[in-house]
Amino acid sequence: MVKDEIENLKELIRYYDYKYYIEGQPEISDYEYDMLVKKLKDLEEKYPEFITGDSPTQRVSGFVQEEFSHVRHKIPMLSLDNAYSFDELDDFIERVRKNLRFIPEFTVELKIDGVGVSLIYEKGIFTRGITRGDGTTGDDITLNLKTISSLPLKLLGTPPEYLEVRGEVYLTKKGFCLINEERIKENLPTFASTRNAAAGSLHLLDPREVTRRPLRIFLHTLAESSFPFQTHHEALKSFLKFGLPVEPNFSLTKTAAEIKEYCKVWENKAKDLDYDTDGVVVKVNSYEYHKRLGWTSKAPRYAVAFKFTPEQATTKLLDIKIQVGRTGCLTPVAILDPVRLSGAIISRATLHNEDEVKKKDIRIGDSVIIERSGDVIPKVIVCIPAKKRNLPFSFPKTCPVCGAPVVRKEEEARNYCTGMNCQAQLKRKIEYFASRPCLDIEGLGEKNVSQLVDCGLLKKIQDIYTLKKEDIVNLPRWDEKSSKNLIDAIKRSKKMPLNRLICALGIPNIGSATSKVLEERFGSLRNLMNASYEELISINEIGEKTAVSIIQFLSQDDVSKLIEDLEVFGVCMEAVKEERPLPYKDIIVVITGTIPGMTRDEIKAKFESLGGVVSDSVSKKISYLVVGEEPGETKLKKAKELNIPIINGEEFIKKFL
Repeated sequence: MVKDEIENLKELIRYYDYKYYIEGQPEISDYEYDMLVKKLKDLEEKYPEFITGDSPTQRVSGFVQEEFSHVRHKIPMLSLDNAYSFDELDDFIERVRKNLRFIPEFTVELKIDGVGVSLIYEKGIFTRGITRGDGTTGDDITLNLKTISSLPLKLLGTPPEYLEVRGEVYLTKKGFCLINEERIKENLPTFASTRNAAAGSLHLLDPREVTRRPLRIFLHTLAESSFPFQTHHEALKSFLKFGLPVEPNFSLTKTAAEIKEYCKVWENKAKDLDYDTDGVVVKVNSYEYHKRLGWTSKAPRYAVAFKFTPEQATTKLLDIKIQVGRTGCLTPVAILDPVRLSGAIISRATLHNEDEVKKKDIRIGDSVIIERSGDVIPKVIVCIPAKKRNLPFSFPKTCPVCGAPVVRKEEEARNYCTGMNCQAQLKRKIEYFASRPCLDIEGLGEKNVSQLVDCGLLKKIQDIYTLKKEDIVNLPRWDEKSSKNLIDAIKRSKKMPLNRLICALGIPNIGSATSKVLEERFGSLRNLMNASYEELISINEIGEKTAVSIIQFLSQDDVSKLIEDLEVFGVCMEAVKEERPLPYKDIIVVITGTIPGMTRDEIKAKFESLGGVVSDSVSKKISYLVVGEEPGETKLKKAKELNIPIINGEEFIKKFL
């Protein structure tokens, strides 16, 4: 029967994919494999009623997307804290030991230098793929991920009914070179690194174009599953059984010495791999201990990324340029003879500030040793003086862009432009406002912003919302499609979450994570503007300096005018209230003593987000007394007198959180 023949062919192709991509032991030649796929394709064309979405022939869609839809992650995609030395790694292990009262098993695995994605499989079928985005919301890139030949569209064996896994899309070093060779032939700019190339490829709107990029993927994290896995190591081994690619060098360790040995070995061996790695992920193995250790707003407490020693390279300093930032800060930038470093071509490096240039006596024409770690901007470490040296670099007394006087704040090592109408500051502010972590207005990158400011279409940030297609369609580099895409992106930005707008305003000391905290605490931009110093410093993540920054920034006339105009243009000013389940609505608890693994504030925030109430005093209304280490005798005695149920801290976390 034709249907059975088609199913058998699909299973056979999946088997050969598994042998090739997972085990690295191909059993047939590329030609034989291609003939099997061709036979399947011919049968499906003849009998289209038997085509299914998980078929190997359905990897490439002919549908060109207008844009990527934004999808909210069910579980946030947090980043990892970093450890840059064995001392910092020891600190991490000690924090884990202190919380758990013992040192648990850890898994260790290579950290792939790629693009983070989350994949959802339902009944074994790949149904959705999302970029990390800002950790809360990402882009739906399902069609593009389907083009990755190492990614199974249907899982092998008996996978969970629902499975969400996370990993890194990457390019091999060989694949990266091939892409850049093709781009050179087509007179296109080359990619600077494998990660940039992978990110650019995933955001192409035409999946057929994505197939030209030899993307690969490694999965490394279980986000959610209908099957209760007990450990991370167990999950990784199960991924392999399901046909999901996993970086093969992961291991289980029991001591700090074993972890360090793994890191030492791979710091030397990693450069021989055909893909870029930038460290080792050290993760507590037990999922039960993950819950006990918990998370901060930025990262889990049960894992850390040990970063390899940054690579260095020597090159010539061709010039020193002054870059004016959105706050008016003047930063000296080294213009370098291009050199390859950490998988990227480097032609610029930061010199930080005037004092740094003087301290290292850096002069144009000298040789310099530069260093780069991950995505961090390269920096100059050492200056090697030329035999015949130029004069010392003289820091400008006026802004190189607007000519306004430059001042240096007493408490800082930075110089600032005092110009109220500095074009450079305006450009950087607009770029930041439109950047991905902020309002994510695709099409307002550095070149386009510079053009729109220079031609007078953008004189202030809020002018973004007055742009019309007819204003830009006839400008150089613009056409009907690109101008329409920009206007559409501007319209979409009005509906971005409040935390993105808070971040986009550029409040000193406020980034994405703190913006989310402020959104949750105040609920609207107007409430935040009216917040008192006392209200702000009562928030754990807000210190005295940050509280002052928020109040001073939001009280400026031009900021008030910006917010007022944005509100008129329809930009979202309030948090979207989600209907969340409140399973503990009628439960009131009192906590006494210290609960290992979570602070009292964290327990209170989590429990109250689920509808419960944490009270300070014991009364008849209390549902439970939660007892930790060194509890208060008065509360214990009163709870017993009132016959209030008493549970220990671990039991409470397991049952309610």
